[in-house]
Amino acid sequence: MKIAFPTFRNIIKSIIIALILSAVSYFLFPYLNINELASERLLAYSVLFGAFIGGILVFMSIDLSSLGSSEVSVFVGNLAFKAGANDLRELFEDYGDVQSVRVMTDRATRRPKGFAFVEMDKKGAKAAIADLDGCEFFGRDIKVNYATRRKRAA
Repeated sequence: MKIAFPTFRNIIKSIIIALILSAVSYFLFPYLNINELASERLLAYSVLFGAFIGGILVFMSIDLSSLGSSEVSVFVGNLAFKAGANDLRELFEDYGDVQSVRVMTDRATRRPKGFAFVEMDKKGAKAAIADLDGCEFFGRDIKVNYATRRKRAA
């Protein structure tokens, strides 16, 4: 069994979540008609509640930064090597606002790897995936779908 220690970012995220939840629960507990609790004990319960829930959320790796985000990353695979970022931008701009296009290249040779990522708005991404998946682009049938996060190496 491998033990993974939390990263600094996850610790900070857990502390922020704990503080927010403890503040919310501090003001919520009096509405539960628990009048006999002293304010110090109420604050302690609130902090414990916030730390517990915050720890669970971070442990489950819930990415809270993407909740308010209106743009998504689209994966484009089986891409012709001669297709560039500007060509992809022109193709995807018909479906929505394109924030960025990244064509992946080999570190050593700087040659394209045959796939890219397009950052665009959610509505446009949905339409682009529906229309462009399997269509011909630069002589190849491209694969278009939502990008997923790469799993960390063990």
